[in-house]
Amino acid sequence: MAVFAHDGGENKVVRIGEHVVELVHFDRQPKNYVVDLSGMSVIRDTNKFFLSSAVQDITPEKYQKALNAAGKKSLISSLMLQQKMNSAVDHPTLAAMWAKLAAYQFIAGTLALAGKRPMPLHELDQVRQAEAPAGMADGLQAALECIGTERATRPAISRSIEAVRELKSKDYDDALVMSKINYLLGRQMLADCYYYIGRTAAENLLAKRNDSFYTHYAKLIQLSMDLTSDVQHLQKLQRRLFRAANTSLKG
Repeated sequence: MAVFAHDGGENKVVRIGEHVVELVHFDRQPKNYVVDLSGMSVIRDTNKFFLSSAVQDITPEKYQKALNAAGKKSLISSLMLQQKMNSAVDHPTLAAMWAKLAAYQFIAGTLALAGKRPMPLHELDQVRQAEAPAGMADGLQAALECIGTERATRPAISRSIEAVRELKSKDYDDALVMSKINYLLGRQMLADCYYYIGRTAAENLLAKRNDSFYTHYAKLIQLSMDLTSDVQHLQKLQRRLFRAANTSLKG
């Protein structure tokens, strides 16, 4: 369960009885969060009705337009990350990191353009159900190969869990993320769990880290994302991602 607020506070996770609630504070006007707010129920609002007005103003057309914009933004981000991968070929771990980050961005963008709001915990299942155009289908396959869900074994997942735990040790939602990982593991959803762990690490590495961190903590990054060192294979996958992303952005 998530509670959204527009009051300049800090995000945090609290437990209310048997329920875990994530408090999410917007840093901009709610009208800028069309994709996030679509389909949400406003239980309580301020006396200025910021959230209620924003939710009521979301039409199917506005939602689709915002989703398309978000999808294209993710594909552009993927292309930029692919460029970073090509610039890091002499550093296999960093090249593999950029490639995997690009793959996650590509998948998020493709899902959005297919009319689905990317949901990290369920994203792999969304990919299974997505009806992507022919050009994007090959890109999705390349992205999944780059992410490496076929390597989803319990030993690999266990190694990644410890690394992600360290990456998120100072994040407000670290316990919530671990509970989601345990949820997937408990249901024997190894591929989904592997994907989600990598997705979580990718989000952390993109939003909170810099080049100095990438250089000094390459081993931690390698473990958290279960990176391979086969740069030549990654370059082949990157070219497929590039073609698919370009095709979609030009369409």
